[in-house]
Amino acid sequence: MPETLGTALAALTARLDEAGVPSPRTDAELLLAHVVGLPRTALKLDLNRPLDEASRWRLEALGARRARREPLQHLTGSVGFRHLDILVRPGVFIPRPETEMLAGLAVDLIPPGGIVVEPGTGTGAIACAIATEAQPSQVIATDLSPDAVALARENALRTGAVAVQVAQGDLLDAVPETLRGAVDVLVSNPPYVAEAEVEALEPEVRDHDPRLALVSGPTGHEVSDLLIALAGEWLAPGGWLLLEVADTRAHECARRATIAGLADAEALEDLTGRPRFVRARLPR
Repeated sequence: MPETLGTALAALTARLDEAGVPSPRTDAELLLAHVVGLPRTALKLDLNRPLDEASRWRLEALGARRARREPLQHLTGSVGFRHLDILVRPGVFIPRPETEMLAGLAVDLIPPGGIVVEPGTGTGAIACAIATEAQPSQVIATDLSPDAVALARENALRTGAVAVQVAQGDLLDAVPETLRGAVDVLVSNPPYVAEAEVEALEPEVRDHDPRLALVSGPTGHEVSDLLIALAGEWLAPGGWLLLEVADTRAHECARRATIAGLADAEALEDLTGRPRFVRARLPR
């Protein structure tokens, strides 16, 4: 009797579960859908369909890699981010679901024709989402990594994010000086893991995301502190700073923003109820 999509799905789910993958059924469905070229929703309606030999071998190879805790997104080559399909490659930080909320917070604050700066863009997911959902005149995205810059430019092109300009540089070093004091929204998902926390991370993160994009320094506050300091120089009066930070440090980060002279600083919760984002503005 030929193997069906349903039996292949059950076997892969069991294999990933045994390997300790956090969401074995979901990952198995996404891998199988990727291999057979079906949307995940359609896959669930066609589980009695036979699995051809070539697909079976390809699924076996991808399943083995996922069981070794290689990130799912590296296996499929892309990740859904808000309404976009964002290309993902090894060596560039993988966008997380919670970061979609950060992008949404930025979209809500951008005035028509506004100027947005996103340091540490990685794949460019945040910048592309902002450019395609809001009406900014400019979105300047920067990254220190040449691989990230190249990928972000590719994602901007394929998503039609025409307002996005990607530049290589550390934080705001590559932003044109003419924008100093004129930025409406400064948004970033910077490195925020403390050095002592690295070993406790999931293997998909610890072993595959670039350390430069993960680790801030001994305390985890180093890069967010720099961005808070830079916000005072680069934001327009009334402009907003938005940061994604560790849930254990969000309230402290908001306190530091207040000490630095920003107004209305607060920690905002993600969809799981954890304080994950910091929002503050430059007084008018």
